[in-house]
Amino acid sequence: MEKLIQIRVEEDVRNAADDVFKENGLTTQQAVKMFLTQVAHSGKSPFDDLFRAKNQK
Repeated sequence: MEKLIQIRVEEDVRNAADDVFKENGLTTQQAVKMFLTQVAHSGKSPFDDLFRAKNQK
């Protein structure tokens, strides 16, 4: 079963991200799905080091 995720993002941020993904042959939706799938499969987030550093202070 698929779930719908909705987020609010500033228009300029969304447009800039759309441009980057488009240059790489992706839509923003595809990129977000890839991100979530990678996190689910690996059990790791690209933000893990940021979280650890903040929690260790």
